[in-house]
Amino acid sequence: MFFFDLLLAGIWGAGAAAGLSYCFNISRYDIVWGAVTGGLGWMVYTAVSAVAGGTGAYFWGALTAAVSAETIAIVIKNPATVYLVPGLLPLVPGGGMFQTMRAAVQGNLEEALALGLSTLTAAGAIALGVALASSAARIVASIIRQWHKRR
Repeated sequence: MFFFDLLLAGIWGAGAAAGLSYCFNISRYDIVWGAVTGGLGWMVYTAVSAVAGGTGAYFWGALTAAVSAETIAIVIKNPATVYLVPGLLPLVPGGGMFQTMRAAVQGNLEEALALGLSTLTAAGAIALGVALASSAARIVASIIRQWHKRR
């Protein structure tokens, strides 16, 4: 049952990423790869969220999406941003921001602060996952370039 749930989550994540890619006028070929990135990221988020929960799920989902975007970008020779932005869409904590603003408007400041902090840590985890993947890709590319120069 868990595998079916993960597969369904991947399909929903891929659909959301493909829809955003279409809205951004990305080419049809690149929409597929953006959808793959979004689906993988959301599947990992769903799996980690079910096992451990918390902010770590956002980190691992973003790291997966960013690594897949960097890998696809190297293979296809396009900027990683083309695949990363749609890939991160399913992970964006928009619901948390909505709940934070709703609690603030209703005057529940304690709830608004708690929800806001939770949303902020989720956004920070996403940023950290993307930064790690991007830095690792640049380091690996630099090592490969130096290795090719020595040959």
